[in-house]
Amino acid sequence: MGNKRYIVRLSDVDKKEIETQVTALLKGYGYSPQEDAYVDIVEFVQQLGFIVGNAELDEKEDGFLAIQANDKIIGVNSKRSLDWKRFIIAHEFAHFVLHYKAGELYLNRENKKGKDEEENDADYFAAALLMPKEAFKRLYSQFEEDGMNTTANCLQLASIFKVPFDSASRRVEEVFLADR
Repeated sequence: MGNKRYIVRLSDVDKKEIETQVTALLKGYGYSPQEDAYVDIVEFVQQLGFIVGNAELDEKEDGFLAIQANDKIIGVNSKRSLDWKRFIIAHEFAHFVLHYKAGELYLNRENKKGKDEEENDADYFAAALLMPKEAFKRLYSQFEEDGMNTTANCLQLASIFKVPFDSASRRVEEVFLADR
């Protein structure tokens, strides 16, 4: 983690609201933060009516969300690693929850440089979904008590939650700075 600070600006949707939405969605899925850690994101979104698949996309593109009537599709760049594919799926699902208006034709496809507030919202939501706050805090504290330094702790958390190391590092800052 080092001296990096992950301070991002969200839109009008605040972090507590996102955490509340994610907690409710996970509860409906049957997730228990006291017992569970890993969220099978593909199964999760499929239970909510999404089709998920690999797509042949340009190197600069991660994925897309397409919605027309009752068809909801999340496509992920087939060249990405498993941990990044999981994050992309969660990120695209976040656009559905946070930005989609019922009944409209919707296509979200990222291929621009930099992140705006809506993209930051979706990143935060994706991290909260893949690394649920209470389970994340429980495991982080357990590893800390076992004497792990922050870097080793983040590596272990990234492995358990199957997310990129940078996502786990950022989540540590978001969860523990938010509590101060």
